[in-house]
Amino acid sequence: MVGEEDQQLAAGRGTHPAEGPAATIGLEVSQVVELPRPRRASPPPAAARPGTAGRAGPTGAPDGLHGTGTAGPTGTPDGPHGSGTAGPTGTPDGPHGTGTRHAPEAQDTARMYAVITVSVRRRPRAARPAQHAAPRLAEVLLIDHSSSMVNPPSRLAAAREAAAAALDRIPDGARFAVVAGRDRAAMIYPQRFGLAVADARSRADARIALHACTPGGGTAMGTWLEMARLLFRELRDVPGKDAFVRHALLLTDGRNEPGYESQDKLRERVETCASEPSEFTCDAVGIGDAWDTDELLLITRELGGRASAVGDLTRLSGEFAALTERAAERDITGLRLRLHHRADVTLHSFEQVHPTRLALRPVHVDMSAVESGAGGPIEEYATAAWGEETRDYLVCVSAPYRPGQLGKVLFLTEVEVDVAGPGADDIELPESAAVLMRWSDEADLYSRLDPRVAHYLHEEELHRTFEQGCTALRTGDRAAAEAHFARSWTLATRTGDTAMQDQLRKLVDVHSGAAGPAVRLRPVIERFDIEAARIQASTSVLPAVEQDR
Repeated sequence: MVGEEDQQLAAGRGTHPAEGPAATIGLEVSQVVELPRPRRASPPPAAARPGTAGRAGPTGAPDGLHGTGTAGPTGTPDGPHGSGTAGPTGTPDGPHGTGTRHAPEAQDTARMYAVITVSVRRRPRAARPAQHAAPRLAEVLLIDHSSSMVNPPSRLAAAREAAAAALDRIPDGARFAVVAGRDRAAMIYPQRFGLAVADARSRADARIALHACTPGGGTAMGTWLEMARLLFRELRDVPGKDAFVRHALLLTDGRNEPGYESQDKLRERVETCASEPSEFTCDAVGIGDAWDTDELLLITRELGGRASAVGDLTRLSGEFAALTERAAERDITGLRLRLHHRADVTLHSFEQVHPTRLALRPVHVDMSAVESGAGGPIEEYATAAWGEETRDYLVCVSAPYRPGQLGKVLFLTEVEVDVAGPGADDIELPESAAVLMRWSDEADLYSRLDPRVAHYLHEEELHRTFEQGCTALRTGDRAAAEAHFARSWTLATRTGDTAMQDQLRKLVDVHSGAAGPAVRLRPVIERFDIEAARIQASTSVLPAVEQDR
């Protein structure tokens, strides 16, 4: 029998004007509009395939700020508006695209970068009317129960305590399940396949089941995620199912074992989860020192979550509680970003750059304007559930130069925020914003950068340079590793990334000198500290101009 709360949630009733909207969405585009005109006019680029804003590998970065400059020793371009070809360390089309380039541009075509800032400010939950109750949480805990979890025994005990702490943060009325991760996933609670309804009794029963579950077998994390995907599908029979915030929390102490699941199979299963119509987000936590950073980042980047490394097991319960509480607080669902491009605009990359760097793929591309000759494609991107927070996105587009355009402000891309689903009428949306461009003859534009754009390009260089240092360290080239880590320290200082500085201090000693900080590689470096720093490099900090607001 459907309860009154379910009926109200499914109805999605309208707003109460006297009380104001449940949430207000902000939208801002940050850029330097002027670009130096190319040395010669370029023909329009060939039409790009929608949704293929390319993905470089894990150390990839855009080909220059407003161009495709020849990469120097650290993979950075010759000037912010360069127009050459990327060198071996400067890979194209952004760090998180799909590896597919658009048709090559003429050598002189410049690129425009802009930061899109989306913010959510909401009315306190207690002030919302009952019919606008927050979308409910559906939580699946994926707890490693492979044989390695008992070596040492304190590891499994800490995992059970952490899972119990997460259960305590799941609110009454939410749906949840606890899954044992081995070479195959198995239900811990409820015992039969499905999602339980959270209350004091079910949470207590889940804790008992956790302590009764015996570890054993190997590790195949793709099967754990597949179990979560199938569990979340069960929500289709629940009234108001679209209002659920679907979140998985994965804990592992090891890496996938090829005998149980290959890397290709893991990727295939992760991508299947990411393409599910009712997709879910997943945070992943590594404990011990045998987990694989690339596997955790694959899972979290594809599924819109955050990876973390916990070396001190006494901190694990707090980490799990915080991650579950954050998921429960993200109660604004259905927000989508739309990019309306001008007819001759080429999209090179579009990615989330804060709080984590995530791949973005369009869920829908409208080509009707292209087919009629009236304009360019309209690309729509889904976003994960929101709390009261700010997210930044970096977009890179270009358009051909025509002499008659010199000095004129040109429209490139319109950015729109929309919302669908329950409670949509109670969300105050912003006006759309535009990515603009004006060709100029001013030579000093090569050094002019918008502070937000410069910040995130420095963050990207920080990630790339740090990865290069890790690669050098693995191959035994300590001199190269030290040079890369020294550059990483400079960039972390410049961007105000104190968390990354803390991680770097575990790898290098930093001494003050007359010519600036002297960075020296430590004689002994633990594997955990390297991998934890790689995890930290997958996150970013807000630019100072946003922190000061």
